[in-house]
Amino acid sequence: MPISKTQSIIAVTIVNCFAIFFACVYAIPLFFYQEKPVPKAAPVIIAPPPPDPFSEISLHAEAAYVVDTATGKVLFAKNEEAQLPLASVTKVMTALVASSFPPEMAVQVTESDLASGNGGLSLGERWNLKNLLDYTLVVSSNSGASAIAGAAGAVMVNREGDASARNEDVFVRKMNETAKRLGMAQTYYLNPSGLDEDEKLSGAYGSAKDMSILFNHILKTDPLLLESTAYDSLSFKSENGVSHRAVNTNIIARSVPGLIASKTGYTLLANGNLIIVFNAGLMKPIIVAVLDSTQEGRFSDVEKLVNASIQKIGQGK
Repeated sequence: MPISKTQSIIAVTIVNCFAIFFACVYAIPLFFYQEKPVPKAAPVIIAPPPPDPFSEISLHAEAAYVVDTATGKVLFAKNEEAQLPLASVTKVMTALVASSFPPEMAVQVTESDLASGNGGLSLGERWNLKNLLDYTLVVSSNSGASAIAGAAGAVMVNREGDASARNEDVFVRKMNETAKRLGMAQTYYLNPSGLDEDEKLSGAYGSAKDMSILFNHILKTDPLLLESTAYDSLSFKSENGVSHRAVNTNIIARSVPGLIASKTGYTLLANGNLIIVFNAGLMKPIIVAVLDSTQEGRFSDVEKLVNASIQKIGQGK
C-alpha cells in the first residue's frame, strides 16, 4: 500500500529525533571530551649521605678508640689494640681494685710512698680510703696510689697469711688478675701508679681498646668511683686536718660537655695519654681513649674526637 505524504513526514521526523537524541547522548559529549594528560612523576632526588665527621681528623696520638657504650658501636679506631705505656691511667685500675675495701679504711702515707714524689702529700698524713682515692685520681698522685696499694695490700697479705709477700706486690697482682678477668688482653701492671720503672720499662702497659673496657666496666658497676675526675678542682682535708686543693690534671675537664669521668697520664716513655667518658646526648655515654700522644696534643686530640662524636650522634649514626 502506498505511503501517504503524512506518513512519510512522520517517519522522517522520527528518524530526525533519533538522530538528535544520539547526538546529544553520544556525539556531542565525545566532541567536547578531551583526555587529560597523565602528569609525569617528579624525579626522586636522593641526597648524598653527610660526610663522616671522623674522616678528616688528624691526631698526634699513636692510638685512639671511640665507642658508644649504649650500643657498643665503635665510632673511631686507630691502632686500638697496640700495647703502649699507660703512665697514670694505671691509677684507674688501682682505684677499681681498692674500691672493694671499706671507704672509711684508714690509709697513712709512709716514707716509701713518697719515694716517687710527694704528689701533694706529707709523711705521716692520714686519710680515709675514699677521700684519698678521689684526691689521687684528680691530681694523679703517685704517692697517693702507693699509699692506697700499701694499705689495701696489707689487708690482702693478712687474708692470705703470706707474711713474706710485699703489700704492694700482692695489690698489683690483684690488678693484673682483674685486667685478665675483664678481658683486657693487652694490659699488665708493674706498679700501682704507672710511673716508669726505669728509662726503658714503663710501670704499666695496655691498649686504647683495653682502657675503654676498663672505663665501661666502671661506668656500669660503680659510676661514682670516678666522679671526682669530672671536676675542674676539688678541696680535701686529711684525717689529721691537712687541707688540700686538688686541681684536675685534665685541663679540658671544664670544656668537655657532659663529662662523666677522665684520667690523664704522662711519662717520658708513655708520652701523653687521656681517657674520658662524656654524654654526647641523653643517656649516650661515649668513651674516648687516646694513647701515646704528646703532652699537650692529648687534649686537642680528645677535643677533636669529642666534637666528631657529637656530630656523628647528631646524624643518627
